[in-house]
Amino acid sequence: MKKINIVRRKLIKPSTPTPQNLKNYKLSFKDELSPPSNVGVVLFYRSNPKQANVLEESLSGILPRFYPLAGRYIKEDFSVDCVDQGAEFVEAVADADDVEADDLLPRQGDRFAGPTDALLSVQITELVKCGGLAVGVSVSHRIFDASSIGTFIAAWSNASKILRGEEGIIVVPTFDPHLLFPGKKRSYFSETKPSETTTTIVSKRFSFKKESIKNLRSKLNPKETFSKVRLVSAVIAKALIRIDATKHSRPRPSLIIQAVDMRPRTAPPLPKHSCGNLALHAVAKCPHGAAGLGLEEIACVMSDAIEKTASDCDKLASRGYEEVVIEAEAGLIEGLKSSEVNDLWFSDWSRFGLYDADFGWGKPVSVGMARVPYERVTVLVNDRDGGGIEAWVHLSLDDMVCFEEDDEIKFYSTPNI
Repeated sequence: MKKINIVRRKLIKPSTPTPQNLKNYKLSFKDELSPPSNVGVVLFYRSNPKQANVLEESLSGILPRFYPLAGRYIKEDFSVDCVDQGAEFVEAVADADDVEADDLLPRQGDRFAGPTDALLSVQITELVKCGGLAVGVSVSHRIFDASSIGTFIAAWSNASKILRGEEGIIVVPTFDPHLLFPGKKRSYFSETKPSETTTTIVSKRFSFKKESIKNLRSKLNPKETFSKVRLVSAVIAKALIRIDATKHSRPRPSLIIQAVDMRPRTAPPLPKHSCGNLALHAVAKCPHGAAGLGLEEIACVMSDAIEKTASDCDKLASRGYEEVVIEAEAGLIEGLKSSEVNDLWFSDWSRFGLYDADFGWGKPVSVGMARVPYERVTVLVNDRDGGGIEAWVHLSLDDMVCFEEDDEIKFYSTPNI
């Protein structure tokens, strides 16, 4: 049985035309370093106010501020043609109760943006079984990172509240990455879709409740003040390192790669609502014997890498943005050249306010993350109460079976599809 029925699909154009001086949006060097996949999130609401017209109108109203999202990508020029072609708006109905986050997104992670494809797609899905509503947002990673999605959702939800006559905040983004990091017009990623490989990648959510994190923290040195994101990341990294050693019948060196938001760490800080790809990668190198490292040791290695990258961000203005970024990313690129490296990727979305997105009918009861087309990737978000962490783990089918049976994963987390 078909889980999702598309009711309507249309393009939403900006309520006012994009000025002539903004018609061509250049990708930055940091954008060029980002994969050409899509990033997405689904917000689940308990009630369904049936006000798609409000969502349409508010989306049209904020698109002038987010003008690249209504444009089209020009592959040959590494830029976005911003002549208001429009964002994709999809209305759908879900009759089944076993839908996954990807079912509620208009674009999958491995669908690259072509010359006629919208860079922003949203899907409003009526959940018939529970009477709720799902709002799915999918954006090309060429021009947006996780923080940018948080900014867009905050702007859209507040605009909807204002349109409904309620109090809201006007969120004003900036689009300046290309000024800080002028593009090289060079592609760093193959246009071959990851899904075309033979590896089947599955995604599952693992919930680390507040009580589990407290229990975990109590077993470590009280002098260490690891964040909940760092603790959960270390538990997951330790499990994946063990799985890799077992699979290859020997311990291999590991790279634990963490995305670090540059915005609050530069001197002076970049605006909170700067849009684009503005993250550096902190790379924690674990030696061949990493499978024997304790949880606290792994957390310390990860924290040290974050601190170094934060220090690099602080030097951006004095040393030059481009020089610092090239130097920081060079270590990552060099480390990934070896086929004998176990690379583990972590992206922290916990500070981007996804559970605060109130369109006028309450905050989300749950948040779902789009499946990314790469394995050994973990996306972390706060849970609804704010005290725990939800980790969306992407692995090969075989590795996921082993991961779910790991003793520490079973002890500290609750798996959810």
